[in-house]
Amino acid sequence: MATPKNIIHVDDWVAETSDSITARLEGAKSSQAQIRRTLGILAIVSMMMLIASYNAYLSYDYNWIVESRTRQLEVEKRRAEKANSQATTEPTPATERVAQVLTDQALKDWAASRTVLSSLIGIRLSIDDAPVLGSAVLCLFSLWLVLGARRENHTISSLLHDTDTPPLPRGNRDPSVLQLTRNRRNTFSGGERWRIFHTIISNCLFFTFQSFDNRDLSNANVAARFKRWLNTVGLRLVRSFFFLFPVIASFTVFCLDRWSYFVPDPFDPDFATPGIGPFFWRSMAVFFLCWIPVTICCWRARSFSISTETVLRDYGNKLKADLSSQQPSG
Repeated sequence: MATPKNIIHVDDWVAETSDSITARLEGAKSSQAQIRRTLGILAIVSMMMLIASYNAYLSYDYNWIVESRTRQLEVEKRRAEKANSQATTEPTPATERVAQVLTDQALKDWAASRTVLSSLIGIRLSIDDAPVLGSAVLCLFSLWLVLGARRENHTISSLLHDTDTPPLPRGNRDPSVLQLTRNRRNTFSGGERWRIFHTIISNCLFFTFQSFDNRDLSNANVAARFKRWLNTVGLRLVRSFFFLFPVIASFTVFCLDRWSYFVPDPFDPDFATPGIGPFFWRSMAVFFLCWIPVTICCWRARSFSISTETVLRDYGNKLKADLSSQQPSG
């Protein structure tokens, strides 16, 4: 006769000890720390790409440099008219010499800012290569992010499942199942489950537990309900922002880079527009080969994070109900 599935599930917790729970909690905290570090690196790389692209194509300095050609032509025209009207050549005024020195220095500083120095790995990257190289770096870290989020989800979900206290069976059930369920209730006390739950949520980045049952919500005023709703929605938006920020940032940088092919090039003597060339299509193909995996990985990591939050919320609500039922009435 085959063993019933419910007995197999109940037997999963038998080998669990206090030391093994502590070790599994350390693994869960390690996974959560890895998620925080990876999200931080992704945010820093994305911000560097955005800042460098803005400075190269949208900043005041870029527009000032593009307009400098018109200003220079006007200055040369005035000098030519003045030279034609006077027989002797007068020295250049000091104010013009100072302005020229400052202009030359500003041009050098802006040109240098188009190259980003990565001191961690000791290389210099041009902003023109940001859509390709930046998306490749984000692709690598997004793969690491989804693996870390998957590990976090599996580690925490399995720990909570193995230490969760099932409800007592109702109706006519096998006596062995009833006995195993009671033993499991005695093995994992409320204090132990409280330690497990709060150790995990204290290391969560986007989850704060607020245990409200239907009676609490019905008795709460409108302000309390709105505050709870606003807090929940706000944290969800913040989480979605951080997980999807690399996707949005890399695509924005790509759009700015495509736009730069149709605007005046400050490095061209005539400020001509570069136009579409072979590199335009090659860089686009490489970008999408990296950007699509970034999108998939960041979205999957976000889904794992939401799943982990759902498991934690269910565990916390159930823990609160169990602890409330154990309190003496009166």
